Amino acid sequence: MLIIVDRKMPGKAYKALTEYGRVVGLATENIGYNAISGHPDIFFFQLPEELVVAPNLPECYKTILKEKNIKYIEGKTPVGAKYPHTAHYNALYTEHGIIHNSRITDHVIKSFDKRIIHCNQAYVRCNTVEACKQIITSDKGIESVLIGMSINVKYINPQSIILPGYKHGFFGGCCGAWRNKFFVCGSLKYLKEGAHLSSLLIDEGYEIIELYDGELFDVGGIFFIEQSD
Repeated sequence: MLIIVDRKMPGKAYKALTEYGRVVGLATENIGYNAISGHPDIFFFQLPEELVVAPNLPECYKTILKEKNIKYIEGKTPVGAKYPHTAHYNALYTEHGIIHNSRITDHVIKSFDKRIIHCNQAYVRCNTVEACKQIITSDKGIESVLIGMSINVKYINPQSIILPGYKHGFFGGCCGAWRNKFFVCGSLKYLKEGAHLSSLLIDEGYEIIELYDGELFDVGGIFFIEQSD
């Protein structure tokens, strides 16, 4: 198991993750805003059995993927210094379709036989995860689009989520799901909706893994990647 996170993840959380697989701390230089320069959701789009990676992802990380026999395809568009060039891969694959701002989605992602659910928010993976047979998001625009499509969605207020350099972070960037486990960089008790969300997750059979006792910290998602056979 390979687990990709921002190298700036709090130390206690990083150490706790090492119990579940090899943790790779992502860091880049001179690519994108400093606050998100190590966020996996900026450089990786995750499908059930493979990844799409930004072509300018540093070679050392591509080497790790190859060593672990992890399937990946390079996208067409490099990650750039500013929005929208920081969001070409920040889409979320769900059973309903790929959620993203289709105006900036990388062409390789668009080429998959899966419908694109358009929303104006381009940082979809930053904001959103799929669990509990529904979509959980900290973006009201995404929530509105999904409600209009009769897709189950739950909104999480992101005001208490930490992202250094910004007023707050986003919910999708704090978490990741693997099998029946839901990992959170922080504790849900610090969220306004935390108790209700915990109940939903537990009712659906998830074990909640809170990586440390503190406010949620946006690390650009926790990406769990199993190597191919």
